[in-house]
Amino acid sequence: MVSEPVRARLGMILLVLFFVALPLSTAAQEIVLGGALLYAAARPTRARLWQEPWGRAALAAAVVWVLLVGASGDLREGLGHAWLLAPLAVVPALTRAEDRATVERFGLLAAVGAAVWAIGQRATGAVGVAGFSHHLSLAYALLPALGVALVTRRWAHAALLSAGILATGSEGAWLALAVTIVATQTRRPATSLFVGALALVALLAVADAEELRQRAILWTGGLTVASAGAAGPGGYAVASAPAYDLLAPGFWFPNHAHDSAVQLLAVLGPVGLVATLGLALLGLRHGALGPAAGLAGVLVGALTQDVLGDLEVARAAWAWLALYGGAHATRIPRSGNPSGSTDTEDGC
Repeated sequence: MVSEPVRARLGMILLVLFFVALPLSTAAQEIVLGGALLYAAARPTRARLWQEPWGRAALAAAVVWVLLVGASGDLREGLGHAWLLAPLAVVPALTRAEDRATVERFGLLAAVGAAVWAIGQRATGAVGVAGFSHHLSLAYALLPALGVALVTRRWAHAALLSAGILATGSEGAWLALAVTIVATQTRRPATSLFVGALALVALLAVADAEELRQRAILWTGGLTVASAGAAGPGGYAVASAPAYDLLAPGFWFPNHAHDSAVQLLAVLGPVGLVATLGLALLGLRHGALGPAAGLAGVLVGALTQDVLGDLEVARAAWAWLALYGGAHATRIPRSGNPSGSTDTEDGC
């Protein structure tokens, strides 16, 4: 019979593999997370999500995605978006306090590896995507790791992660990067997010006219879809096409509304939007400072991209948040000091 210490160690190994895969390979993180979920379900700690301040909000968000399948009939999309939230349940179920430093160390090294990979791609004239399919996904997915690196004073890691984010060439990531840095230094992720949102609005005055026109069409079209009722998971493409064509004949961008709030409102309606915003705000308020700062940066990006619907980005945000928890874990240990003194964090 396998002893409890061996079972706990296996849980730590699965967490390390997941956090290593997180910034490097979508397929690998999916495979490891699936195995980790099955293992976590058999552990006596499987219900730890309920001890977290965001536990009920996470379940509500997942349930809404599944229930709204009735509006579109696309079960795959509904389950897929609910599955996107899985780290919030799996990570706390497998995390022991004495293992956090190990998982953190390997997770940050993997994120730095992805950043260096993107820097190398950019140096050769290619787009900085590392192992992802899109440069924006990588840019925003590195923000939570950056927040942790800054809080734990891993300055070399933070510098490489920042350079990797910039190497993606994403203009929006500049502001998200600044918000993450400011949030760690002021210790106020929610306030930093608010200031970042104001800065984004101010920057619209100097934005490229054509880019602004396209964004206006995307946002207005998304709100038009929302006004007709929830399109349901996977239903946005069909529902948005006539709305876009009415605003600008020939314009059709079926993927998303380039704004997470508008996208959620159009796909899930007010209930889905409230559930997801509640989850995000609870993460900002109760999460450990590093992940909460990264989440603030991601949420600034959510004003111009549907990053909360981007698997790689959302997975990174929720996984790093879940690693430290909120109800009972208020400190991020420094490297090599899993239980010693650290900076106290209120995550707000």
